[in-house]
Amino acid sequence: MEMIMGAKEAVRALLDRLPDDCELEEVIEQILKLEGPWSSEAELPPLTQAQRDAIDESMDHLERHPESAVPWREALERLRR
Repeated sequence: MEMIMGAKEAVRALLDRLPDDCELEEVIEQILKLEGPWSSEAELPPLTQAQRDAIDESMDHLERHPESAVPWREALERLRR
């Protein structure tokens, strides 16, 4: 019988596959790559017009100023400070 894996089980399985000496950033990166029924867009509420506008504005800014992009690891480090 095939069992659908829940989010916690998927994370546990991922942690079992990663080397014991891996960095936290690598764990986070791998967790972000996980997909499953808990990550389905169908389960998310629709975006409001204000949210869509904010995303469009951010994307427009990024297209005009690609040098302003910050890799997620750098953003994570900034948050830790």
